[in-house]
Amino acid sequence: MGAANTPGADGRPSGSGEPPSGPPPGPLSGPSPRPPRRRAWLLAVVGILVLAVGVSGLLAGTGAFGDGDGEKTAPPAAPVSAAGDTPTPVNRPPTTAEATAPTSAPATAPTSAPTSASPSEASGEGLIPFGRSHRYEGGVEVTVSAPKRFTPAPSSAGHAAGNIAVAVEVTVRNDSGERLELSTVIVRGRDADGRETGRVFDADAGILPLSGGLLPGRKAVAVYGFDVPREAATLLEVEVGVGFGGDSAFWFGKLR
Repeated sequence: MGAANTPGADGRPSGSGEPPSGPPPGPLSGPSPRPPRRRAWLLAVVGILVLAVGVSGLLAGTGAFGDGDGEKTAPPAAPVSAAGDTPTPVNRPPTTAEATAPTSAPATAPTSAPTSASPSEASGEGLIPFGRSHRYEGGVEVTVSAPKRFTPAPSSAGHAAGNIAVAVEVTVRNDSGERLELSTVIVRGRDADGRETGRVFDADAGILPLSGGLLPGRKAVAVYGFDVPREAATLLEVEVGVGFGGDSAFWFGKLR
């Protein structure tokens, strides 16, 4: 017969063949589990950090933060066109060199100063070329020939040394139906500068004004002399007034 089972250290009989229930008491059982409150606190801190990082990234992407000098970041560069030409940036502030650079005025073609034309150089209504006739309102017709230079005789009057003496032939035809007093026919001359010239009288050359009376249907011819300064002896204008009403006509042309 086998030996009887003796009780073990825990009071149970040894050699019964059944394992003990649960881990044996002592340090091999391990530490006790972590309380759940501390774990929840750590999860909350991690969530706050993740949220802060996300908000900071969003603000930085929209340009809310400036650079180190307190200026905002520059806008993105304008895209390059397909042809390779870089368009001008829109709303780009000028640089210091551009702001201080002097602006050059647009180049314009030089214009010459306007020259004032004398009355004799102008052509228009009321100016008659030498050699043509003009009929006045009363029926009197006048013709002034082209001027010609001449040398006054020593006995002449009105010629100044250094000036040029010119003469024109004035023909008056009276178609008014009444007697015309030729003393009412006034003849004046003007040089290229528009100044009235002096009169030259030369009886030896027949350079004398009209005088006497002119019957209807008749004509009278007289030669008038003018003393023109040399510096203004390029053009001549002759004014002929008929009657006391002040009706005048103007002839013009170059001096030869």
